[in-house]
Amino acid sequence: MKKIAFIATNEGVPWGGSEFLWSGAAERLARRGVRVHVSVKDWGTPVKQVEHLRSVGCRIFLRPTPTFPVRVRRRFLLRGRYELHHVTKIGAGADAIVISQAANFDGIAWMEAAASLGLRYAVISQSAADHLWPPDEIAERLADSYEGACAAYFVSAANLALTRRQLAAAVSRGCVIRNPFNVRYGARPVWPGDPLEKLSLACVGRLEPTQKSQDLLIEVLDRPHWRARNVNVTLAGSGQNERALRRRVASLNLPNIEFVGFVDDIEELWSRHHALVLPSRYEGMSLALVEAMLCGRSCVVTDVGGNRDLVRDNVNGFVAKAPTVDFLDEAMNRAWENRHRLREMGETAAKDVREWVSPDPVGDFVRELDALVDGRARTTNA
Repeated sequence: MKKIAFIATNEGVPWGGSEFLWSGAAERLARRGVRVHVSVKDWGTPVKQVEHLRSVGCRIFLRPTPTFPVRVRRRFLLRGRYELHHVTKIGAGADAIVISQAANFDGIAWMEAAASLGLRYAVISQSAADHLWPPDEIAERLADSYEGACAAYFVSAANLALTRRQLAAAVSRGCVIRNPFNVRYGARPVWPGDPLEKLSLACVGRLEPTQKSQDLLIEVLDRPHWRARNVNVTLAGSGQNERALRRRVASLNLPNIEFVGFVDDIEELWSRHHALVLPSRYEGMSLALVEAMLCGRSCVVTDVGGNRDLVRDNVNGFVAKAPTVDFLDEAMNRAWENRHRLREMGETAAKDVREWVSPDPVGDFVRELDALVDGRARTTNA
């Protein structure tokens, strides 16, 4: 019987967008009879998605929360003795170890542990940031670790290219994969009225300006020309900076910004909004972007991560040249001026995204893992 072990390196939040791909693959494989081991952080209370994996036959290994000195040592200095012990425990006899990173550097100790044990491993990178570069010693180790992988999966070509620059390495087994999404592939939510009368925008993402940059959006909406316009912006999501963002909105007295918290029904959200605005400072491939386009909505995005893979400026959306207030304002102004075209542009977006992503990205990834186990992993550079 085949055995695959999944290691989720995310230790920032109990569950996030970076977890959907590996967990979906783990469930499919377990239901098929593959022995699946899953390593995740122990959050002190059960995480429902992890317990679901347990219920379908995955064996769960919970990692204790490390102390701060241990976290620093693991991330920057020492080759992880803990990781070596843990991979020995969960990976013995595995046909492959799949290391799912929230970014593109955080799996280094797990990759090195798998390599030192002679285990075949693949790595997933869910994002990359051009303002976060590893020190030389870490970069050199990462370059070796990526080259030692049987496959290195990235969610956008831009993230793969950036990782190659950051490591000054070929990442020769790098290839691009797609993440699953949380709307129906055939989603067609109703169009929410005439944007010429009132424009409704949604910003969907964690309330964490470090990446999602809601602060830039708030500053744009404080400008006089936006205050004079009949526009409403919904901030959909929760996160560690929600109270600060709410205080900023209140201090500026911006009544056209609404906080609605985490939204389960994305299709219903899009039945009430004309377009997505995503002012991110960095991205992998935003699920919010893919879902909005599947729902037939045009998108205003910054030129980071995989956004350019999907958004064609002035065709199916609007691209801000960089995540700054001025560039975001310029792109949003173009969306305002073209609001009579937003429905047509959204229909174009819906067609474009379906040429880019299949109805079943998890199934596609499971086939990638089958090929990996059978020694047929892709080595195509993207």
